[in-house]
Amino acid sequence: MPDMNDDLLQLKHRIEKSIYQILVSEAEDDSDRLWLMERISDDRLKKLLPRLSVSSLHVLDAIYANDGIKGIDIAREMGLTKGAVSKITRKLLEQDLICKNQLPDNLKEIYYSVTPLGAELAELHRVFHKEKDHKAIELLASFDEASLEIVADFLEKLARLR
Repeated sequence: MPDMNDDLLQLKHRIEKSIYQILVSEAEDDSDRLWLMERISDDRLKKLLPRLSVSSLHVLDAIYANDGIKGIDIAREMGLTKGAVSKITRKLLEQDLICKNQLPDNLKEIYYSVTPLGAELAELHRVFHKEKDHKAIELLASFDEASLEIVADFLEKLARLR
């Protein structure tokens, strides 16, 4: 009779393998970039897109959703370091996808907004995610809510272990 710890260890390995496959496929997946490239009409965006990281697209989206957001708030919302946000926003500024503003009485704080070019890309990126979300919802709908609660609870607790 197999030991209970052996069963748990096998389950642990299955879970780790699945999480690893998800992470690797996300890191190597250019489907979002290809999807966007097929739908971009602006030649400037077609030239910029290959040089944008997935994180850059998500920071752009955060700025698009929160006009006038500060870098520290982007970092907090996305779980990135302030340095990472600073590097990404610097590149987005250079590519004319965002602009920065400061208040005359407080030059220390920088507020970010999207440019019209950045808004076009951010909106298209949101459409891409809506399509991906639709597929995820179809998968989730095939499970009962109690099972999904267990999975969500487990993943949240697993994330806190790290």
